[in-house]
Parts: sequence; C-alpha cells; structure tokens
Amino acid sequence: MKRPKPELRVQPTTLWDYPSQHYGTGMQGDRDYRGATPSYVIWNLLTRYTRAGDLVVDPFCGSGTTLDVCRDLDRKGRGFDLAPYRDDIERADARKLPLPNASVDFVFMDPPYSDNLSYSDHPDCIGHLNATDPAYFKALDASFAEAARVLRDRRYMAVYICDYQQKRRGFVPIGTHCMALLMQYFKPIDHVCVTRHNKTLRQGQRRQGALEDNTFLRGFNHLLICKKELGG
Repeated sequence: MKRPKPELRVQPTTLWDYPSQHYGTGMQGDRDYRGATPSYVIWNLLTRYTRAGDLVVDPFCGSGTTLDVCRDLDRKGRGFDLAPYRDDIERADARKLPLPNASVDFVFMDPPYSDNLSYSDHPDCIGHLNATDPAYFKALDASFAEAARVLRDRRYMAVYICDYQQKRRGFVPIGTHCMALLMQYFKPIDHVCVTRHNKTLRQGQRRQGALEDNTFLRGFNHLLICKKELGG
C-alpha cells in the first residue's frame, strides 16, 4: 500500500523536502517525462510570490507542470518550449519570447542542467550543450536577460537547477554560476536547497561507483529566487 502524500503547505525554511513528484490525488505535468519539475516547488513559489489572476511564464515548460499548478491556483499560465509536449505549450525559444516588455508577473525556469538528458532534436536546444562548454552559460545568460525584459518591476522569478558532476569532465557548480549571472539583472532574494528523490540515488551500483570514484551523487537542486528592481 502506498503511503499517503503529506499535506501540501508553504515551506518555511530554505530546505524543501516533499517525497513525491506531484501533490494531491492527481498529477501535474507528466510523471513519465524525464526531468519533470516537482510540482510542489512551483506551488510553493506561486503561493508566496503571486496572486490570483497573475500572469506566470515558464520558458522551459517541459511536460506542462507549471501550467497545471497555475490552473490549481487560479493564475494565468503561459508555457513555452522549443519542442512543445502538449497543445497548450507554445513553441518558442527561452532566449526570444513572444511577449511584450514588462508584461509578466512571475517567471519560473527549470532549464537543462547540461547535456545529460535528450529533450529534443532542435538544433537550438540548450540541452545539447555540456556544462563545461562556455556556450552553455552564455545560453542561460541570454534566457535570464529575456526574463528580465518581460518581467514587471518588483516582480519575482525563480530558477530550479542542479550542479554537474561527471567522472571524466569533473564538477561544474552550475548553481553558483547561475546566481552570479542572475545578479546582473535581479536582486537576489534567497537560495533554497530542494531535496532530490531520484530513485537512482538509492541504487547500490551508483552509490558504490560514487564511493570508488570519490565523487558525490547529486542529492539536491538549487532554487534561486530573485526580484526585478529597476534602479534598486
């Protein structure tokens, strides 16, 4: 028998933990989509930083989790992706969104963490870039600049991302790099650690491999929260 999901509530600390990809009795987004964002993360952000009727934009919309959470919370959601997964996701590049300046109330991003997953065959997909390639951070920087363009003044954005570790190429602190890039355009509000419940973390072979290689399996994601403050 499956254990019931815990009550969904606003997280009060900078360590977020929820042992399920989805909240409630339903599903937000698609559980079979690789790299799907935990919906409780988006729920917490929208509950804290938006109000009913606000326009929320997700430039890396994936399987549509953000759109489903927006519907639950009575927010207006628009999702974009180079390879739309379903009909209510619009085709667009996160670096060039079809939105007017200062028209959005909240931006949420869960971009590729390197080239470890194949998201699409589109030649412009950031997921084709390895985190050790400067082009990867250049692409993310362009996405952050575009978020700053479309976001209203005194509104918030958040980036959900993980660091990179590969035996041959080493460690890349993606979260640290991204916060530095975001601070070009936004005021930092907080840095949250979100526990990962990836089943591969429990696989004995992977855990033994990390010990033998003297490396670490990625046990958390960064959640970087920022605010646009013109002249501030």
